[in-house]
Amino acid sequence: MPLPALVKALALLMLASAAAAYAQVPQLPLCGRRPTVIRGELVTDSLRWCPEAVIHQPDIEPYSFTALAVAPDGTLYATRPRTGQVMRIHDSDGDHLPDTISDFVSGLDRPHGLVYHEGALYIAGGAQITRAAADGALTTIAADLPAGSGFWTGGLEIADDGRLYVAIGAPCNNCAFDAPGRGAILSMALDGSDIQLVASGFRQPADIAFFRGALWTLDSAPRPPQRAGLDELNRVISGGWYGFPQCLGADTVNIAGERGCADSIPPAMLFGSGAVPSSLEAYPHATLPGTEDTLLVALSGDPSQTDIVGYKVIMVHFDAADQPLGASVLLPYRRESNRAAYLPNSADGLFWQDLIYVNEVGLGIYPQQPLALAVSPQGWIYISLTGGRIIALRPRDQTHVPADAYPLWTPMHPDFDADG
Repeated sequence: MPLPALVKALALLMLASAAAAYAQVPQLPLCGRRPTVIRGELVTDSLRWCPEAVIHQPDIEPYSFTALAVAPDGTLYATRPRTGQVMRIHDSDGDHLPDTISDFVSGLDRPHGLVYHEGALYIAGGAQITRAAADGALTTIAADLPAGSGFWTGGLEIADDGRLYVAIGAPCNNCAFDAPGRGAILSMALDGSDIQLVASGFRQPADIAFFRGALWTLDSAPRPPQRAGLDELNRVISGGWYGFPQCLGADTVNIAGERGCADSIPPAMLFGSGAVPSSLEAYPHATLPGTEDTLLVALSGDPSQTDIVGYKVIMVHFDAADQPLGASVLLPYRRESNRAAYLPNSADGLFWQDLIYVNEVGLGIYPQQPLALAVSPQGWIYISLTGGRIIALRPRDQTHVPADAYPLWTPMHPDFDADG
């Protein structure tokens, strides 16, 4: 091919590739022109992203939408474990934001984990994992997972090698138990065969996520007794034991059995007792400034506590060695305290008093609780709340804000005081 023709062909190919990439990231109107924007409540950093309404159905049971998943076409799926349903939420008006909810599948046993993979939705609940085709037709993948009383079967993930991972809660709140596969993470082939124990010693591994080539999970300590800093972020090591029920958090707290705590794997990061981490999502995108390469964690909080611990969504930041540096608050947020952060292993899960103020005056999440997170292929963040509500954080407009445009987060020294 002559050189001019080759150059023209390459140019056309580049234009076609750019057009395809452009089509994958919808061009959004300015934040202020979107009728979906949430104003005057649920305070977040509106200089960096738009908080937008997806669904609000306060008449349904409070603990709906306990897990979320997004398909490549933007369709959002949400579990309703108490009714045995998975809901489908799709965009009906062409603004690229899901807005219309319908029943996708029903008759399930406490669906509480979702992952979308290659045209199908995988659903975990009770003793089963099922796969739902695009038309809602169900196929049972696993029928006899360890289940029963205690904490529900939780998060689902699919690894790059195609194996399916599922988190199984412990059978009791605070007791010794002999129930293989409970309080554990299992993996299996996508057809449900070759079930393997990955790690054990968890109480409530509410969700799992792959991040920087490793599997991560959450856990929370029983209350009572009240103890500081026992809600956890854990890096999952194959064959590892994480302490429950004998050991809690980073402490050596023998509560049952003969096994000691020396061989339990300590948490990578601690949250305040009562933070109750409920959902975990990797954020590999550069769509929302300051969030790239973080782990997003929903801290649902404990309504039985008088202190407002939790009731927020945070971003965990990591160093080059994949160790948590700390976490900044995504929602609720006040720019006056943009350095508000959790320390990686603070005894009390440090957080700022003005975030309590934001919650108490009705501009934060409290008394509602964040339940689940999902990240779309474009990098939009979906957050579900108790009270039948789902919100989205999307870019302000089609122009990405430079990552250094605002002071986003600074690792906080232990003696850093509230006056800055």
